[in-house]
Amino acid sequence: MTNTATAAFTVDGWDPQATEKPEGTEFSRVLLTKTFTGAVEGTSAVEMLTAVNETSSAYVAFERLTVSVDGRKGGFVLHHSAGENGHHLIVLPGSGHGELAGITGTAEIVQDDEGNHTFTLTYEL
Repeated sequence: MTNTATAAFTVDGWDPQATEKPEGTEFSRVLLTKTFTGAVEGTSAVEMLTAVNETSSAYVAFERLTVSVDGRKGGFVLHHSAGENGHHLIVLPGSGHGELAGITGTAEIVQDDEGNHTFTLTYEL
């Protein structure tokens, strides 16, 4: 059965580790942390790589969540990719642990006009 869990989150830390800006496209590595409240409750740590130039941008990231989802405690890893073809977040197969062992699914992040973030996890367990 497919379930949906929605939460608000804040970005608590944004720590650029390295930036390389040769001709054309800038590469950056960023470490960030988040706190989730709602049906997903807990924290995460993200390692992100970005590529930005005058006409486009893209990123890839892995996010390790230590959370409860609908009351089940554990964690999992989200694989992010974003660019010209949209924003995709999937639960890394086999990454679930604790009461979230075996979790599969996708996620969506929406930011409103005031800068508030909403995280929606669509999952099976």
